[in-house]
Amino acid sequence: MPLATTPAPDLKQESFLQEDAPNRRPPTGGAPPGTRKRKPLLILTAILIIAGVIALIAWSFTRGYQTTDDAFIDGHVIQVSPRISAQVQAVLFNDNQEVKKGTLLIQLDPRDSQVALEKAQAQLLQAQALVQQAQAQADQARAQLAQQSAQFDIASINFTRNSSLYQQDLRAVAKQDVDTTHASLEAARGTVEASQAAVQAADSQIGSAQAAVHVAQAAVDDAALQLTYTCITAPETGRITHKTVEPGNFASAGQTLFSIVQHDVWVTANFKETQLAHMHPGQPVRVRVDSFPGRDFKAHVDSFQLGSGSRFSLLPAENATGNYVKVVQRIPLKILFDEPLDVLTNLAPGMSVEPRVDVAATPAASQHQ
Repeated sequence: MPLATTPAPDLKQESFLQEDAPNRRPPTGGAPPGTRKRKPLLILTAILIIAGVIALIAWSFTRGYQTTDDAFIDGHVIQVSPRISAQVQAVLFNDNQEVKKGTLLIQLDPRDSQVALEKAQAQLLQAQALVQQAQAQADQARAQLAQQSAQFDIASINFTRNSSLYQQDLRAVAKQDVDTTHASLEAARGTVEASQAAVQAADSQIGSAQAAVHVAQAAVDDAALQLTYTCITAPETGRITHKTVEPGNFASAGQTLFSIVQHDVWVTANFKETQLAHMHPGQPVRVRVDSFPGRDFKAHVDSFQLGSGSRFSLLPAENATGNYVKVVQRIPLKILFDEPLDVLTNLAPGMSVEPRVDVAATPAASQHQ
């Protein structure tokens, strides 16, 4: 019996239908195409709104403050130099050492100054001896003047008596006696005048000798002062910096050997001139030092420099020549710390800081901080 045959399925048509079925499946549960396109726009809008809120908060927080990064710690830096030229005999300090005012720091070779002092003292003794000699000569001249004056008085009396008698009675006194007493009187007069001249000369010598004594005494004082210059002491209390001297060096007068930095420091802040409209002395300041991150130092505005930094530069701008381009200038401000001095010990001149001035505060209120 023959087997029944069934027609073979059309595989080509079936596979086509299977491949096309997913494409013809209707969408179920998805978002509309328009909603997908609006999502990036909504995210961007939200970001802009958040950024605007943050900017508004930042502006409201900082609108009452002015700050600058062009600010530095400033202080008194004393450059110590010798007043005389001499060899350095001893250096009695180390780098970065704390010193007190009046402490001996450098000893220069004192031998040259000591010799000069001894020479000046010898010249003073010589001048004083000349004064004593002139004084003795003057005393002798005065004694001679007194003696000659007495002889002149006697001669004057004799001449007066003889001339009177001769005029009364020619026989009482001879004419020769009258002439003799007159000659004696004139001789005595000449002697007195010579003695007076000798006294004046002696007094003049005393004046010259005394002037020489004053000059010699000044030379002694100067030599003694030069001797004190061989001892270099600390002019102020502070810390040694920039030491450039060693024992055995020859130090010239005016040469900087080291510097002393005092602990009394302040801030020099160079604000733009456009930032100074509401800034006044006495307003509170918060100072952030780069060397001490996370810590603010309390301070206040002290004063303004009367002129921009460019005005006092080595070559100030000459705006009357060439093309002019306006540049915002900076005005230096002096800001004083309100912290105790022991807190400021580690602040050194030249450190970078960022001051933040509260321009909304009144100067009177800041004085009570």
